[in-house]
Amino acid sequence: MTQTKASPKRRNSDLAMIHMAAKRLFGDVSKGSDGREDYEDWLEEQTRSDGKEGKRSAGKLTTPERIALIKTLRRKGLIPERGRGGAGEDRPTSAQWGKIGGLARSMGWDKGLEDARLQAFVKRTTKTSSTRFLNRTQASKLITGLEEWVRQRSEGADDAMS
Repeated sequence: MTQTKASPKRRNSDLAMIHMAAKRLFGDVSKGSDGREDYEDWLEEQTRSDGKEGKRSAGKLTTPERIALIKTLRRKGLIPERGRGGAGEDRPTSAQWGKIGGLARSMGWDKGLEDARLQAFVKRTTKTSSTRFLNRTQASKLITGLEEWVRQRSEGADDAMS
C-alpha cells in the first residue's frame, strides 16, 4: 500500500482542524496546559485501530489517519462540514467555545461539548437543541449560566467544609 504525502499546506490545515475540535472539547491543549493530558488520552483513543496503539500527537498522524479523524470529528459536529456555513459572523468565537469546554470540564462533564449533561443544559438555557446550533448571543448566555452554576457548586463545597 502506497502512502500519499500531503502538501505542507494540507497537513497544516488538517492539524488546525483537529486542534480546533480539541480546543472545543478540552479548552487549552498546548503543552503544559490543564487540558493537554485529556487531549492526548482522547487522541490516542480516537486513533486506536486494529489492535494498534493510538497516537498521542496529531503531528504524528499519517495523512489517511488525519483524514479519518477529521471525518469522525465532522460527524460528531466538532468541526464544520466543508462548504457549509458554520463560520458566519454570528457563530460563537473560538474563545467562547474554549470557555464552554473549560466550564463543562470543571463541572466534571468529561465529553466536553458532546456531553449529554451539557446538551441538556444547552436546551434548558438557550432553547437550542445542540451546542452545534448556538449563535454568539446564545453562547454568551450559556457561558453565564455555566459560570453561575460552577460558582454555586464551589460555594456549596466551601459551606460543606465549614
